[in-house]
Amino acid sequence: MSEPAAPSLRDLAAPGGRVGPLWVVARGSGRPLVLLHGNGEDHHVFDRLVPSLGRGRTLVGVDSRAHGRSPRGDGPLTIAAMADDVAAVLDALGLRDVDVLGFSDGGNVALELVLRRPELVGRLVVVGANLFPAGMTRATLAPTVAAVRVLRAASRVLPALAGAAERTALMTEHPQIDPADLARVHVPVLVVVGERDAVRPEHTALIVDALPDARLAVVPRAGHFLPVRRPHELAALVEGFLL
Repeated sequence: MSEPAAPSLRDLAAPGGRVGPLWVVARGSGRPLVLLHGNGEDHHVFDRLVPSLGRGRTLVGVDSRAHGRSPRGDGPLTIAAMADDVAAVLDALGLRDVDVLGFSDGGNVALELVLRRPELVGRLVVVGANLFPAGMTRATLAPTVAAVRVLRAASRVLPALAGAAERTALMTEHPQIDPADLARVHVPVLVVVGERDAVRPEHTALIVDALPDARLAVVPRAGHFLPVRRPHELAALVEGFLL
């Protein structure tokens, strides 16, 4: 019996399909831009950016494991494992040197991806990313730690909450990226944050300074959820960088 044909981007037009275990949606034509969403979300978090970013590009939205329509899979749920998942998707699609836009945990996944498989990434945009949990503001991290404790305790009585506990713990236990490792990233990187982001300004500065070819963009009077609340400003920044 012959092997099934490898998937193509054309096969993944909305509503999408599976590449390995992950749910992937592609739209448009041109150079691919891979979209990696944040914690507790799916590829739809980028919907308000699609009209701008989809001109002349193929947008490739990936639902991370345990998110959206992608299953949890085996092994630990970590940012590093999610990066390996994205690499497997790109390998299956035969893609190399693609542009990547990652938001929040998706930005963390994108940083892990470029460190683990640098040949896959051409240019990189990370929005509200952090290298380790302490990079978040205390106002963000403290209630998230408390939420994980509550969810884990509650899941002993209500096992259906175990998934939510595990996903939320991604923010309190991952990623674990050594800033010194970013010296190995030799692709252009745009680091975007809101002026009132959930990531501490000094931590964002650490990321920018550690990357050999990075520029910083701060969206004034904005918080963390730029793809949803400030999509036009974010799209303009991404467009200008990827031109």
